Amino acid sequence: MKICSNTARLTYKCLPTLAKHVDLQHLLPLFLLLTMSSIGFTGDSVIPLLSGFDRERVAATYPPTNGKTLGELAKLLYRLRSIDPAKLQSMATQGAIEPEIGASLAMSVGDATPLTGTIKSMQLVPIPTELIEFLEFKRLHVLTLQRADNQEIKVITFPLPDSAKVGDRLEGAGIALQVKQSPDNASPTASAILCNRLRWLPKSSPIQGWQLLRGEGVDISLLADLGTRDRQKLLVEDGDAFYSIMAAASDLEQSKKDAPLPSKIAPVTLLQGSSELSGQWIRMDLETVLITRISVTEPRRQVELGSDHYYQIDAVGDLGNVVVQIERPAGDIGPPAIFNNRYPVSVVTRSLPIFLERQIQQQEGGDAVISELKTKIQMDGFFFRLWSYETDFMAQHGGGDQFGPLVIAAVIRNKQADTIDPTGVNLIGSAAACAVILGIFSIWAWQRRTDSRDRAVRNRKKEKEAESLRIP
Repeated sequence: MKICSNTARLTYKCLPTLAKHVDLQHLLPLFLLLTMSSIGFTGDSVIPLLSGFDRERVAATYPPTNGKTLGELAKLLYRLRSIDPAKLQSMATQGAIEPEIGASLAMSVGDATPLTGTIKSMQLVPIPTELIEFLEFKRLHVLTLQRADNQEIKVITFPLPDSAKVGDRLEGAGIALQVKQSPDNASPTASAILCNRLRWLPKSSPIQGWQLLRGEGVDISLLADLGTRDRQKLLVEDGDAFYSIMAAASDLEQSKKDAPLPSKIAPVTLLQGSSELSGQWIRMDLETVLITRISVTEPRRQVELGSDHYYQIDAVGDLGNVVVQIERPAGDIGPPAIFNNRYPVSVVTRSLPIFLERQIQQQEGGDAVISELKTKIQMDGFFFRLWSYETDFMAQHGGGDQFGPLVIAAVIRNKQADTIDPTGVNLIGSAAACAVILGIFSIWAWQRRTDSRDRAVRNRKKEKEAESLRIP
């Protein structure tokens, strides 16, 4: 306690001034949380990447003794948000793996620092009100983590998902805010760090799919926000979750682990309550319409996915007796778009099962990029979210964008009977078929925004669009 006495004394002296800036009920526990703990490792300095901050300004943010320093801490977190978490992680570990000749391994404020630990305590702290509009967030999460060596460290970051709790595991990297001498006179260690994002690995979860993905190392915090983007086009923010879940789903199948039985679900269920279903382990019976191989050209995504391509299967699912109506946008007069019997569902997978590869080979010949293929399948996988895309059908009949479920497959089974239906794609219905086929071009557009798209594939898709839209 003697080590912390000066800090604690300064804290209490500043309380009357602090009351003018933020709610003491929330900030006082923050000060009590931020006076102990540590991690002993050093990476590269992050300070050159933090516009407007030097080492002295970073050090002055911690511990926050009044509204001004709390605001500085919030501003520093805002600056840190612009740094790719993968780059920060690389900087945190590079110093230990390949230390520069003559470089000191002593920890300094502003150094990149790796973090792995279990949550011991957690508290949300509001930032000064006048900064909320500029910084675009309202609160900080202040955590105490216990590392494997039983040492504790204070961590400040953006709010974790509401489901996060004591006992859950966190992994990531941040920058050292405070450094102290080790009790055994070893190298100085970080007693507090600031992180822009942490991988959340819950100890337990009521959602079966989350538990499966957590076992494959997926950052579950990425799933918690997916539902907030329901019925939107695929965004850059979806990228980390999209690729990590696809890699985990494929690894789950290849490892032949005894996964629990998934919940059998119909498209209409996903349309009704999708914001609460992201990450759910589900089973769906579908009929394929179009299969496309999509190139992944960004090296980081290739490593993350374990492949330089993946497949999108555009399919339809049975609505039963339900009729889906998509209303026109406000102010647009006319009847809604109506879907009977079938509804579009998009499936992505790192690799195709052998039976689909053979059918594509027989039908298209060679290494086809795009294949119109009608066959019945059963899929086990993880629901991603509802995504939206433009279609001619919606423009003509309902206005606005088409939206539908996007699912990441782990297992795809052949459910096609031996006899072939001579009527082909016609039975799908023109509305569902057109919506499905045009959906592929929207996910392609998203892929093109997030990494450099293969120009040849793009041209093939444009050619295919003209052919596919002739389906009656």
